[in-house]
Amino acid sequence: MRLRIQGIQLKSVAFCTFGCRLNQYDTETIRTLLDTYGGWRSVPFREHADVYVVNTCSVTARADATCRKAIRRIHAERPESAIVVTGCYAQRAPREIAELPGVQLVVGAAERGDIAYKMGSLSAGEVQIAVSPIAEASEFVDVPITEMMEHSRAFVKVQEGCNESCSFCIVPQTRGVSRSRSPESVLGQVRELVAAGYEEIVLTGVHLGDYGLDLAHRQCSLADLVREILATPGLARFRLSSIEPASITDELIALMAGHDKFARHFHIPLQSASNAILSRMKRRYTAEQFSRLIGQIAEAIPDCGIGTDVICGFPGESDAHFQETFDCLAELPITYLHPFTYSVRPGSEAESYGDQIPGEVKKRRTRALKRLMRDKQRAFREHHVGRTLPVLLETSRRGSRTQLAGWTDNYLRIELGEGTADGGIEHVRIVALEGDQLIGERLAACA
Repeated sequence: MRLRIQGIQLKSVAFCTFGCRLNQYDTETIRTLLDTYGGWRSVPFREHADVYVVNTCSVTARADATCRKAIRRIHAERPESAIVVTGCYAQRAPREIAELPGVQLVVGAAERGDIAYKMGSLSAGEVQIAVSPIAEASEFVDVPITEMMEHSRAFVKVQEGCNESCSFCIVPQTRGVSRSRSPESVLGQVRELVAAGYEEIVLTGVHLGDYGLDLAHRQCSLADLVREILATPGLARFRLSSIEPASITDELIALMAGHDKFARHFHIPLQSASNAILSRMKRRYTAEQFSRLIGQIAEAIPDCGIGTDVICGFPGESDAHFQETFDCLAELPITYLHPFTYSVRPGSEAESYGDQIPGEVKKRRTRALKRLMRDKQRAFREHHVGRTLPVLLETSRRGSRTQLAGWTDNYLRIELGEGTADGGIEHVRIVALEGDQLIGERLAACA
């Protein structure tokens, strides 16, 4: 089942991933399929590989351009290697990608589970497009991943697709309808990852709050699944990835507030705090509902890290609409935010909207929110100086030096300088804020 090009039997494969954590998980799925069923050997991206798999993002026009640039660079640097492209951009515009130099296979969402076979059946000089309509992706591609590129944190994908119809978004067109993974499969993977030494499990999905709605008899909700995961023997820390405001229930907040293994961290997309713009975006909440939710979380979970996403310059957004968003965020106990400058997505409903905002206006609003973001982040960091918190330690190489850093449960990054650790969660005293960096010392070093 190995690909031959120009008479050479291909054995090595490297991966290049763009976009969100879901794409990173999907890359791990592909790597596992190729290693387990295809006979391939994974190598770091910077090394020579017989095949390069590019997992694309299509959330913005800039994301598309970045993916195209990377594909061209790979071909220019490794013209003898084959390029396989998958991900959201591949699903949305497969023929456009197939025309790029070096591309020999384009794989859609429904075909991802067969990628080992698809790669093994290619021949020299041939370009294949294996992309079916996204509506045909009706089942969750369940691959037993027990080893990941990160050494201390493991992501577990439990849900794919989205049933919403946000006017700015094309995710339903690239990932299909919502479909859930069986709770038995999720819990089995969590147990194996914990047994393999992963200290933190992060639950992720396209629309995480929809987990379980499509399962027979709706036998397991997201809160039910979280409760089961928290009961896993040996689990050190558990975290949720991004979740929509309407999906955060009183039960979920109570679980986080009452369980020390449940990381005090929510990432909750807002997009706008103008009800007029939220209506144009087809979001299922009002600014008032969002504000009440944030207040409820902050009251129930002290020092909870709360992040959000905001779109700047959506069609029809006036200065007054933007000011509503800015003022709302300034007042709320948000600890970080990601401002995005709006760009039209081909195929989205908003593509047909009038009242497009001039580029400079969009950029000005984005800069204003970035300044607010820095103020929010600094205030939250300053609040923690002098405290001792459990930190999930990680090591990284910077030249000849080994640097030690880590994350608190409420999503603060702590720098500990040169050093090594075998991973794991240790109590760290936060001793200073230098610029944008929190500086910590391990308790043994403080004694």
